[in-house]
Amino acid sequence: MKILTSLIFFIATIVLIVSSTTTSDPSKPITELYYALRTDVRKCAPPMCGGYFLREISSSNKTETYVMALKQVSTSTVKESQYRYAPNFNVVVKGTISNGNIQVSEIFRLLPKTNNTFDIDKEINHFYTTIAPSGSTNNENTTTIEIQKLNSNKPPKKVKSIKNSNHETFFIPIDWLSYKVNSGQSVYTITKGEKSSTTIDYMFISLPDPKFCPKISIPILCKNETVPTYSSNAMRCLKFTGCVHPGPCPFMIPVCPDGYTKSSYPIKPNACPHYSCLPSFLSQ
Repeated sequence: MKILTSLIFFIATIVLIVSSTTTSDPSKPITELYYALRTDVRKCAPPMCGGYFLREISSSNKTETYVMALKQVSTSTVKESQYRYAPNFNVVVKGTISNGNIQVSEIFRLLPKTNNTFDIDKEINHFYTTIAPSGSTNNENTTTIEIQKLNSNKPPKKVKSIKNSNHETFFIPIDWLSYKVNSGQSVYTITKGEKSSTTIDYMFISLPDPKFCPKISIPILCKNETVPTYSSNAMRCLKFTGCVHPGPCPFMIPVCPDGYTKSSYPIKPNACPHYSCLPSFLSQ
């Protein structure tokens, strides 16, 4: 019976791999597409099991494509623990399926929302990303914002503002969320809003994060019983702001919602901790 079951798994895997490497229109060049991902948790030997199932974003076809492995081609490598063990379809990847594998250039993960469960069937056709101005990391100085539907050849939509329901998450850094949206380092689902604006419902942030911060190779050493303090920009990069003597601090420590972990760094003038709630998967 075990041999028969393994044989069935093997045949099914071969069929899925063959279908994943066959394009619907051979005349079209192979380009990167966005896919929602879930990990194959079946208990059998690779390559029959242990890969990933993919759903093509903006496609009405609910058929899942099986790939044996996910191979990263970006110079900024994402830890496997940050995407492999995510809940089903809480990860979106941008890549190309070839020879039974997917080569990805970008990986995004869903920000948890309290009392909300992401439903891929309801959201599959509502994914967008922001088109950042060329040579810029944000579009704060532009009068309109262009958002592009994923896996679509339709012209971008122009809106004057983007509202983000994730701002309601307790102690989440708002400037960080805005940077992720404005710089194109996120994909998101939107709900219908006013003609000149739109609202982000579910937001997937690009990984790794932070991405462009310089590494601090030498620890800051302060003298005379002082301690280092820092500031943080919208990209979550820390910058040394000087040494200070510790002083009294407000006794307020946030309790982060499910899926989030408390983070802090000391700030001026008294080296008090500056708290925020960040997605727990960033520390995995």
